[in-house]
Amino acid sequence: MPTRVVPGYAWDWVQRSRPVVERLADVLTGRPPRPGFVQAVRRSFSDDPLVQDAVFGVVADVAFGGRVPTSRPAGTSWDRGLVWWAAALVGRSPTDFEHNEAAVDQPTLFGDDDAHTLSRERRALVLALRQVLGASDGGQIPADAVRQLIADLEHQPAPGRIGR
Repeated sequence: MPTRVVPGYAWDWVQRSRPVVERLADVLTGRPPRPGFVQAVRRSFSDDPLVQDAVFGVVADVAFGGRVPTSRPAGTSWDRGLVWWAAALVGRSPTDFEHNEAAVDQPTLFGDDDAHTLSRERRALVLALRQVLGASDGGQIPADAVRQLIADLEHQPAPGRIGR
């Protein structure tokens, strides 16, 4: 982990996070934290790789259970000190960490066809729905028509598969 200048608000977060302070004291001293412990860690942080590794390791383990996200999860509210530590752990700036614009990779409902081309499955479904609507009477669709559509759809083999 490269040495970084830790802002005061990130140290303030460490000071307020009792589980982090207790684990850090145990890792570095083998005993509970004494008054002034976080200030002493802060003073030696920039010059002591062992302290740096301990702080980053304890924050990763205690605050994130060892699984630091690459960006702040949507809908969560974090103290800006915690954001700084998370960003530093994954090698991003706090601004980049906060503004994750990664696209969500979700499969499309009817395949990966582009917007202008209907897949074979989608075309078949649209045709079947139009036929059901054609059987409607005054805006009412007969339940038997819907049941038949469901039965037809359930019994069609999936593309590339032979029967069910």
